Amino acid sequence: MADLYILGDYICVAGVCDDIAATGSASDRHWKLLAFLCPEALQGAAEIVDHRTVQRVVAQESRRVFHLVSASSGSKRAHPHVCLPSFCTCASYCHKVATRPDALACKHGLAVLLAEALGRTQSAEHSDVAWANSLSHHLQLAMIDHGSH
Repeated sequence: MADLYILGDYICVAGVCDDIAATGSASDRHWKLLAFLCPEALQGAAEIVDHRTVQRVVAQESRRVFHLVSASSGSKRAHPHVCLPSFCTCASYCHKVATRPDALACKHGLAVLLAEALGRTQSAEHSDVAWANSLSHHLQLAMIDHGSH
């Protein structure tokens, strides 16, 4: 296993996911480490990955990426969350992850890392202009969703 785990909390989560990607599957040790690092997010993230609702959106020319994470079962949310590196449009990210040093990821952000590591993302590729328009559109929908709560 990678020694990257011990360098810092965020790197720990990324290191565990990198190791999952390198080995092609998640072992009991991986799950235990993730449960220790992200206790509030892991179950929801695993459900999202199981339902294969993480979409990777790639810009053709620049290779920039954002992810759309559809709601987990039972949610009444109409639009997917937008995940960028170290950012998610969900309320949990805004109220917990961004404000508490012990909260390393929301379930959507962790689901993105896990889905990428396990090869369980759906993928869409667009021109850079269409990619930027799509990102803008989904961020606007997220703002509307936050305004309705």
